[in-house]
Amino acid sequence: MKIQYLNGGLANQAFQYIFVRYAELSHPEAEPWFFDDSFFFVNNVHNGYELDKVFGLHLNLLSQNFDTETWTQFLENKKNGISIPQSFRNLGFDMKMITEFENYKEHNPFDGTVYHVPGNTFVPEITGLQDNFLYYHGYWLHPEWFNHYHDIFKKELTLPPIKGERNEEYARQIMNSHSVAVHIRRGDYVQLGWATDTDRYLAKTKELLAQYPDAAFFIFSDDIPWCKAHSEELGFALPSDTIFIEGNNKGANYIDLHLMSLCNIMLIGRSAFSYLAMLLNNRLENCIFIT
Repeated sequence: MKIQYLNGGLANQAFQYIFVRYAELSHPEAEPWFFDDSFFFVNNVHNGYELDKVFGLHLNLLSQNFDTETWTQFLENKKNGISIPQSFRNLGFDMKMITEFENYKEHNPFDGTVYHVPGNTFVPEITGLQDNFLYYHGYWLHPEWFNHYHDIFKKELTLPPIKGERNEEYARQIMNSHSVAVHIRRGDYVQLGWATDTDRYLAKTKELLAQYPDAAFFIFSDDIPWCKAHSEELGFALPSDTIFIEGNNKGANYIDLHLMSLCNIMLIGRSAFSYLAMLLNNRLENCIFIT
């Protein structure tokens, strides 16, 4: 039994899916993996579990493999600080954990054997381990998980068609310009101290305009009002055409993902959301990272 922790927003879920599919495609003789979806039963963040709604994917969810009484007990344990892998261990299973980050201590506290791998690296050997019970806690953002089966993932992670007058107009403008997608993650990044300084965006905007003077800038963010208020500091007053993408919230943020993936150039920070848009982009000429 191999279990992958499933958590976070749409992009984190997609990368965890990519990791497991990589493992299954690389080891077709192995038993199917499970996804621990308990996070979405006890946390009300982002838009919940979205892979089925957005991509039409049907994962082998742990919650679907237990009767209601047993799964309810697992969830009660989790609410009381006993993680899913710990529950298995307490039941006598020789469960071991493989993790990228120390935050497993918060999400999945576990007193069994824990193997650490460097975060955001490509370590394919971990997918073929022969231990009977393995729990994987990670986000797996290295591009090689995706690129190794690029054509398959492009088909499996096909975004729904863009609909609605406003978004269709955004798409038309993107397709008919030398388009630059700028993604600014705010939200929890501000509280965590991970938000990127405005002067870095200003410097990169100037560099891009020197190379692409006719570029149209399309601004994507979870805090568009902040972006508008700091437009000059960010450099968004410099392009001849700057469009702020608005309205795709409350479960519709995947439309922003689709629109970003249509742009010729991407200017992105350290966000799984924009990173996924980059991998799904078939028109990409250049991608610039701001760290």
